[in-house]
Amino acid sequence: MKRAIIYYFMITATIVTISKQSVFAQSKPKPVDTVTLMNGNKIKGKVAGITDDAITFVHQGETLAFAVKKQEINKIKFASGRVETINEIKEQDKSGNQANKIPIQRNLVAVLPFTYIGQGGEKDEKLSKKVQSDCYNLLLKNASRFSIQDPMQTNALLARQGVNESNIESCTPGELAYILGAEYVVAGSVLVDHKGTTNSESGGSTTNSQRNKDGSKRTTFSSGSSTTREQYKTQVDLKVYVDDGRNISSESKTSLWEGEDAYKATLKYLVKRCPLYSK
Repeated sequence: MKRAIIYYFMITATIVTISKQSVFAQSKPKPVDTVTLMNGNKIKGKVAGITDDAITFVHQGETLAFAVKKQEINKIKFASGRVETINEIKEQDKSGNQANKIPIQRNLVAVLPFTYIGQGGEKDEKLSKKVQSDCYNLLLKNASRFSIQDPMQTNALLARQGVNESNIESCTPGELAYILGAEYVVAGSVLVDHKGTTNSESGGSTTNSQRNKDGSKRTTFSSGSSTTREQYKTQVDLKVYVDDGRNISSESKTSLWEGEDAYKATLKYLVKRCPLYSK
């Protein structure tokens, strides 16, 4: 009888051990691919394909596939354990990111250079900085509850991190806020389209003939004035982001004004309707 009881406990213990091992095996997470980006962020899921300039990636727990450019990737650690380096991060870049780390200053607003597209669809870098300065001045006068970062400092901080007109779109609003140390980031664009020329005249032309006392004929002429005006269609977009990358305001307005700098009136209109504005 005692021997039977011992056998019973041994069999029970073996079953419990096997059950625990089975549960542990089932609960063990399935290995996934990990992609480390150039900014240090990591995304986990499945690398579904690789081309010459991008990878196709599916996030963990999702089914939708999207493309990630190779220029944004540092390395890929596959579920098998194999690591493939796409782009090396230089040691000076690693140390530089730490050295230039700026704490977020609450209530600080940074205005990015605007995208300015003039006649012919060409971008204009000089006018891009000009609109940035105009927006800064408007906020300086109409956003008294906030500190507004000087555009010279904004542009210098962007340049230190290698951010310029050609690659700024590869940065998220949250990343730009981190670079600038600002709680709020203002971004915008100006699209100017020349719609044509209008002429207006005042008065008219008259001819008056009279005879002098000596019998000679006297003729006088008079004419009105003519004014030529250039008409421009101006579209201005203005967006405000917070340091976690959320968009808290997005405004757009199209107007028809005289003169290529007519965007100023539209920009002023939008600034007064953004959440940073205060009387």
